[in-house]
Amino acid sequence: MSRAGILASVLGGIAGFFGVWLGMLVFGASDQATTNFHSIMHSELALTSAQEVEIDRLEYQYDIVRSRYEQDMDQARRDIGTSLLRDESLSEEVASAATQFHNAMSGLQMETLTHILAMREQLDDEQKQDFDARLTQAFNGHD
Repeated sequence: MSRAGILASVLGGIAGFFGVWLGMLVFGASDQATTNFHSIMHSELALTSAQEVEIDRLEYQYDIVRSRYEQDMDQARRDIGTSLLRDESLSEEVASAATQFHNAMSGLQMETLTHILAMREQLDDEQKQDFDARLTQAFNGHD
């Protein structure tokens, strides 16, 4: 195997590892947190029928937005890998793709926080207290 082939293989492995690591870091944590909040909302807060309908509507809207951000992150991740293999350096294209990935990830994080707050607004005062306690646990790293 030529030196260029070995370098391409190594860079491909690094890019693949980077993509998998970022995917697990971003999607695993985000999906788990959102799923936990949805579970709390639907099974532990004794929602009224009207609250259920409104929260279902919010979840539907959030799923659409989240899907768009996930597609943007997937494309940016592919662009990072393609640019790394082509340029074999931390080129402007690699940096630009990384910036696109971080912008999409940041956008998703803000949408997730906005979604959590929108769901919270549907709760009565007692439900909010319970939800807030669980939210505090989640952000402090406790289940």
